[in-house]
Amino acid sequence: MSALREMRRAAWQTICEAFNLSVETDANLIFQAKSYTVATVPAAATYPRGIIYVSNETGGATLAFSDGTNWRRVQDRAVVS
Repeated sequence: MSALREMRRAAWQTICEAFNLSVETDANLIFQAKSYTVATVPAAATYPRGIIYVSNETGGATLAFSDGTNWRRVQDRAVVS
């Protein structure tokens, strides 16, 4: 087994163990972003490239990503407000 393949296997095993998952039974994992309100979003600088769910954003609930300075709505890149 190549070194890279072994690293990937070890990383996947670590993730599965950390989240108490089974590769056999949890092969189709669904990502769930942590939910925040506009007033409670964490500092964007703390989570560069992070993704969150904003439940009460203008225009309705949305995913947002951190550009390292602001949380931006995925659909139009507008700053969460």
